[in-house]
Amino acid sequence: MSAKVLLLDIETRPALAYVWRAYDENISPVQIVEHGGTICVGYKWLGQKRVHCPSDWKEGHVEMLREVYEALCKADAVVHFNGNRFDMKKLRGEFMLHGLPPMPPVTNIDCLKAVRKFGLFMNRLAYVGPRLELGSKLEHEGFALWKKVMNGERAAQRRMVQYCKQDVLLLEELYLRIKPHMENHPYLGKVRPGHCPSCGSEKMQKRGPRRT
Repeated sequence: MSAKVLLLDIETRPALAYVWRAYDENISPVQIVEHGGTICVGYKWLGQKRVHCPSDWKEGHVEMLREVYEALCKADAVVHFNGNRFDMKKLRGEFMLHGLPPMPPVTNIDCLKAVRKFGLFMNRLAYVGPRLELGSKLEHEGFALWKKVMNGERAAQRRMVQYCKQDVLLLEELYLRIKPHMENHPYLGKVRPGHCPSCGSEKMQKRGPRRT
């Protein structure tokens, strides 16, 4: 396949605000102390081995965003898990906040949308990966890991990068597994007659006409 397909996953830090209660809190803009944001981004090109993961603490926030922005600008399609509602929105907002120009159009392939059509007991990546025997997310101590990362603990930062990279690798395995079942998978690359428009395979079957 000639198309350049990017697999992507981001990790973010929470916002910090002054609150009056531990529940049902309506936070106004003046209560916000820190706005949160992306802390690291894992990405790899489909078919390549290396998983990249620029971060706040290594490259710096702006350089991290610039690296991911340049990768997205080169991609014909980007694969993610719930990225239409989360990852891509977060990144577009941060690109805009830091003065990067609008990205060129890129085809989004959200694996969560495909997984929801299978009727599994749960649609979370942490469930689907082991259920399909593809692997698991990296185990960690929960929110305590995020606190350590934000406090600048080097071991926790390395653990966060490993966690993000593992999510990208698991996403790739999931994408390759469910791709044949994606009825609306976008057309990628140049395809000759008699070849699959999604993957380029010659193993096609003719099953008669279909009314649309």
